[in-house]
Amino acid sequence: METDSSNMGVGKVDLDRGARRPGHISETRLAANRRNAQKSTGPRTTRGKQRSRHNALKSGIFANAILLNGEDSVAYDSLRKGLMEDWKPVGTFEATLVETLASLIWRRRRLLRAERAEISKVVEFDELDSSMAQSSECWDLLRAPGNSSGILRNSSNPFVIKEAIDTLKICRDCLEKFGFDGKDPWRLRTLYGVDSEGFTPPGLFRTYQVYSRLATDPQKKSEANASPDELKKEMLEIFAQEIERLTELRTALEVLDSRRKEYEALAALVPSVEISERYIRREAHLSREIDRTLSQLERARRIRLCKTEPPGAAVGINAP
Repeated sequence: METDSSNMGVGKVDLDRGARRPGHISETRLAANRRNAQKSTGPRTTRGKQRSRHNALKSGIFANAILLNGEDSVAYDSLRKGLMEDWKPVGTFEATLVETLASLIWRRRRLLRAERAEISKVVEFDELDSSMAQSSECWDLLRAPGNSSGILRNSSNPFVIKEAIDTLKICRDCLEKFGFDGKDPWRLRTLYGVDSEGFTPPGLFRTYQVYSRLATDPQKKSEANASPDELKKEMLEIFAQEIERLTELRTALEVLDSRRKEYEALAALVPSVEISERYIRREAHLSREIDRTLSQLERARRIRLCKTEPPGAAVGINAP
């Protein structure tokens, strides 16, 4: 009996294609898969089951949205996991409510940190701002064009007092080394100034002018009751007294300024009305949202428990 070799070839190819069709698993592989599946039963202990129950919520569904740059993701994850352990949600809806609760509590913590930063900003930087303002005032007074009133007039700025002490020490050293030169020292004019009519007011500056003329002007020397050296010595003593006076004044001003800054720091512990109202409104809003989420969570739990409770046993009463 003759057979068609071409037909046999086609049939063989079809059989081979059928044996290698996509998705086909041999009986040997199928049996091995079944044996492996019996070994992969998942966690068996109670602790393992509790740990793996939230595998789908490893990072929290709100973690990327709630966390800001620089915030501690570990702390937020610890908060979320703690709430998960406390509430033990079942199902996606309850888990989402717990996530919402975690995000609200985290936002409330952030609000408290922001309020603390608002207070700390005033307490810690107010002293620096005040010192910078006093230093800037001293700088402007020393370099103001046409300033004839003198920087020491009605000054309560410790920086100005320090600048005046340094200036007096320079004038004292120049007088001690070179003596009177008959010139009007511009440094003293900067400190004490002149009055509205251009005259030098009584004080160290006027005394220096008088002593300088008595020591250097030939016409005035005859009127002087002391020699130039004696005038110089007396003027140096006046410089020493003025430096001591300003040093004591500077110390007193620094004590008063320190007490003032201390009182301002204590007052800053209570923010202004505008700041307080803003934080109070936001905290009240978050508190309401937390209460609302807790109510939703408790309601969802009650509904779930009511559905899972077994029905009561039917009691039949037979009539006699």
